Amino acid sequence: MEIPIEVKISITVENCNLKKLTMAFLRALGPIFEDLVTQALLYYYRDVYQSGLLCNQFGTEKIVKKTHSKQTKLKTIFGDIWIPQIQILIFHGNKKTQRSITRLLLGVENRMQIPGFMKELLGILGSLTTYRVGHKIVEMFSGFRCSLMTIWRSVQWFGKRINLSLAKDGTNEFEADGTGVPTKNSGKRGSELKVVYQRNKEGKLHLVGIAIGKYKEISSWMQAMSGAIKEGVKQFGKLVLASDCDSAITETAHQCDEKVLLQRDLWHVFHQMKYYLWQDKVEKSICNNIISLVYKLLLINTKFKTEHRLRHIGTVIDSLIKNNYVHTATYLKTCTENFYTFIQEKNTNIYTSKTERSMRTINARINVGLWSDIGALNVSKIRLSYYYNGLDVLN
Repeated sequence: MEIPIEVKISITVENCNLKKLTMAFLRALGPIFEDLVTQALLYYYRDVYQSGLLCNQFGTEKIVKKTHSKQTKLKTIFGDIWIPQIQILIFHGNKKTQRSITRLLLGVENRMQIPGFMKELLGILGSLTTYRVGHKIVEMFSGFRCSLMTIWRSVQWFGKRINLSLAKDGTNEFEADGTGVPTKNSGKRGSELKVVYQRNKEGKLHLVGIAIGKYKEISSWMQAMSGAIKEGVKQFGKLVLASDCDSAITETAHQCDEKVLLQRDLWHVFHQMKYYLWQDKVEKSICNNIISLVYKLLLINTKFKTEHRLRHIGTVIDSLIKNNYVHTATYLKTCTENFYTFIQEKNTNIYTSKTERSMRTINARINVGLWSDIGALNVSKIRLSYYYNGLDVLN
């Protein structure tokens, strides 16, 4: 249905200074939008009333117009607007009930001055920048005046309503990792934000699970990955999960489904080797030589088959044990057990921790203060959905 709209407005300006004209136009947007909404609302109301669609919607044969002379207020991105409060009488047999249908016709939730899509916009804004900056930006460019608490509540409201699901062009390749976030009453280390991604056919990440809790807490890891793994196994038959193979991640994955195959994240191997070599008190020059040798044997010498490479690494491990580098030898031995899963499963992606790099996206927003667990979870969920899942409320 096409709704004909005519909006006329008189704007008084002091001169033709562009800044003055801009500010005058911004101030005029509220009345223009109020007139637009009022005309569209009344036109649509008359149409659905005359066509009988209103009766069908309420499951009755008789609806009587009552009044639309009263006004109701809505908060919009152009400021507060006052629009007709349309009231009708609905008859069911001998019973009649009075109902206001303004919000119903506009698609706005009952008893909410700020419409849901406005909260979504504020939620995205609050996740992309700080609450104070978002608060200033909204008022500066739209004339919508809201409190800092409104921004915060919008983030929590929207974050809870985002449902994460598998990507339409996704593969059976998943990644999981955690990062520390500063939260209240959680000690020096803070809480751990746990994220699970799926790779699509282009190798890009798609967020499929997120939770927050203590470090190595299996229950929160279960919350982050159980739904995605069950849905993934149902769709693909089996999954390859890449991670740093932390015990909490691997144990949770096996509890979710035995068809989850583990893949050691290649970036973490050579990064964590530095830590274990430090534990073994190995000299820096020798550390670099050991890491270079292992990197060459495991990844660069592609002319060798996997079995041949592992035999060479076994020789290196024996040499490390003889030199009493026990921590490094033990770690390297555990790495080889699930280092080449992606080759065995003929996956297209080589696992070099895109998830680890995505933590920068989280930290750019989180590392500005102290959070509650639920606050950190929701703001990160919206932020990651925006950057990795194509979240856009304006579509």
